[in-house]
Amino acid sequence: MDYFVLLSSIGLGALTVFGLQLTDARRVKLLNTFTGAYLFTLVVLHLLPDVYAVETGVKILPLVIGGFILAGFFLQLALDVVSMGIEHGHAHEIHGRMAFGILAGLCVHAFVEALALGKSPDHTETAARHFLLISVVVHNYPISIALLGMLLQSGMKKSRALACLGLFAVMAPLGMFISTHTGLAVYSRYLTAVVIGIFMHIATTILFESEDHHRFPLPKILALLTGLALGIASVIFEA
Repeated sequence: MDYFVLLSSIGLGALTVFGLQLTDARRVKLLNTFTGAYLFTLVVLHLLPDVYAVETGVKILPLVIGGFILAGFFLQLALDVVSMGIEHGHAHEIHGRMAFGILAGLCVHAFVEALALGKSPDHTETAARHFLLISVVVHNYPISIALLGMLLQSGMKKSRALACLGLFAVMAPLGMFISTHTGLAVYSRYLTAVVIGIFMHIATTILFESEDHHRFPLPKILALLTGLALGIASVIFEA
């Protein structure tokens, strides 16, 4: 079921592009503002406290956890150079090889994120993993819209653009599958810390970017408040 959920957000993104013609950069940016607020809320209220939580018989080193969070933050900073920031709504005109560079950056991004979703036979399902799955799905939805829209606007054939989107779509299930079946899932706490760093970079970039001259227009404020409210509601009702 988790594999289907991961794929569904990408499929919904394609349906949004073709069914609603949602390729306007301003609308995609509002969707990303909502996503950024939602991700940041889940990170602060649940994922971050959980990754530092002390469990019976489990020894954690806060300094090590912090190191993995920083690693995720700067990994995403490096990936932005390749993907041109499409993860946080920075759409660009693309041509030729540039499109495949962006796709490569997004594929690495999706794969690394999903490693933290692997299941270990020694660990039961946790609320943190549930929130992480939701975060990845919500986050990948606007990315799929931006990616497919950019590919189509670059003049790429629809079939080829969908094939590129399909490649991006399978990376998260692949990451989760490899983590589950290679034993990496045992290190889910540290993998989650990496993802927290990635989310913190993306969310803060979306919410505090200065291209609007440090002004928040009303639609952006509403999108931000909606993401914040839904994030808080998700944590409250889960608890």
